[in-house]
Amino acid sequence: MYNFVYNMNHYYTSDDERVAKSVIDRKIREAKANALSEQFWEYGYNFCSDCLKSNGVMLDCSHTISVDEAQKTRRTELAWDVKNIKVRCRECHIEHDSRSKL
Repeated sequence: MYNFVYNMNHYYTSDDERVAKSVIDRKIREAKANALSEQFWEYGYNFCSDCLKSNGVMLDCSHTISVDEAQKTRRTELAWDVKNIKVRCRECHIEHDSRSKL
């Protein structure tokens, strides 16, 4: 049986730990679920942390420091750090991402 691990994309943390993209993706999903859960347990509902809207808006989990930037700067652990994830409505998420690219 062949071991295809060497073909997978890997990124590094600030401690030089090598992490597979599949592991990063799983940890990001868990961190986003935790961010939503933490907000719900603290306030009793989910809302946009920027504009405070909650009713009738699509909510996203948005990275303050993007996953791409974290991976490129060898700080991949920021991708799954709940403190780096904010609950934002789609409108605020798009605005945040467009400002981040400037």
